[in-house]
Amino acid sequence: MMMKRRHLLGAGLTLAAPATLRAQGAPQFTFRLHSFSSPTALDHTLHLDPWAEKVAKESNGRIKIDVFPAMQLGGQPRDLVQQLEDGVVDIIWTVPGFTPGRFMGTEGLELPFMNTGLSATESPAAMEFIGKHLADTEYRSIKIIAVHSTDRALVHTSRKPIRTMEDFRGLKLRVAGRFIGEAVTALGGTPVGIPLGGVYEATARNQVDGFLINWAITQPFRLYEVAKFHSEPAGVGLFQGMILTLMNGRSYNRLPPDLKAVIDANSGPALAADRGRIWDTQTKPAVDAAIAAGNEIISISPEEKARWRTAVQPAYDAWIAEMTRRGRDGRAMFADLQAITAKHGRA
Repeated sequence: MMMKRRHLLGAGLTLAAPATLRAQGAPQFTFRLHSFSSPTALDHTLHLDPWAEKVAKESNGRIKIDVFPAMQLGGQPRDLVQQLEDGVVDIIWTVPGFTPGRFMGTEGLELPFMNTGLSATESPAAMEFIGKHLADTEYRSIKIIAVHSTDRALVHTSRKPIRTMEDFRGLKLRVAGRFIGEAVTALGGTPVGIPLGGVYEATARNQVDGFLINWAITQPFRLYEVAKFHSEPAGVGLFQGMILTLMNGRSYNRLPPDLKAVIDANSGPALAADRGRIWDTQTKPAVDAAIAAGNEIISISPEEKARWRTAVQPAYDAWIAEMTRRGRDGRAMFADLQAITAKHGRA
C-alpha cells in the first residue's frame, strides 16, 4: 500500500535529468512542496512561492520546486508530517498543533508569556532554541528551512469580555495546541480543539465562546465578525504560534554540495526573521479591521498580566514534565527557553 502511495504521489521526487535535457533548461532536481494554506494567503504569496522562485533562480534552474497549496496532493493537514517522512512530498508547511505529540518541544515556544510580541524577534529565538535543544530529536532526519512565529496571539471572545482572570470561568475557548490548552484550563476556561476553518462557524453558533489566535489570521478568516472583544497585554499578546517549513532530509542529501549550498543560503535564522517581519506587517490591518467592525480592544494591565502569569504555571510544569519524560532535562530546557527569548526581546 505504501509503495503504491509513493508511486502515485511522489516516487522519485528527486530525479537526475539526462544531460541533454539539462542543457535545454530542464531542472536536474524537482521537489514537491505541500501546504495546507490557501494559494492567496500571505503564506504563499509572500513566503513559499517567492522562496521556491528564489531557489530556482539561484540554482540556475537546476532545482525546481512545485508548490501545492490547500492540500492539493491529498490528505488532511495532520498528514503533512507523515507525507514528508514517507517521502511522498519533499517539503511541507505546517504548524506543530496539527500533529499532536510530534513537536512537543517546539510547542514550548508557544507557551504563554514566553514570547517577544514581534515575529521578527520571536522567530530567531525559536530557531536558536530549536537548534540547541531539538535538532537531534524532533527534527532528526529533517532539514529545517525555517521555523518562524506568527504575530502576537491573544484571546478573542464573542459575548463576554475578558478583563480579569475571573472572566475566563465557564468559557469554552478554541486552542491550537496542548500546552496553550493547559494554560486556558489553569486560567479557568475549557479548551476546545477545532480546525482553523471551523472557528468562525463554531463561534457564530455559540459552540465556543471565543478562541486564542494571532491577530493576522483574524482578517482573512473574518473572525472579527464573530468575536467582539479582543483581550491582550498591550503590544505583546499572550503567546505566538510556530510555523514550520521543513524538508525531507533524504531529499536534501541527494543534492550535490553546490546545490545544498543554495538550499542552505535560503534557510535558517535570517530567513525566519525575514518571514517574521512579513507577519508583523499584518497585525495593524487586522486590529484596524476589528476596530472598524465596532469591536472593543481590551488592554490587560501589567498587574493583571502578572496574575495570569502566575496562574499558568501548571502549563509550564506540564511541558517540563513532558520533556523530562522524553529523556531531556525539562527544567534546564525551560530555563534556557526563558533566557533565549529574553535575549531576543521578551520583557
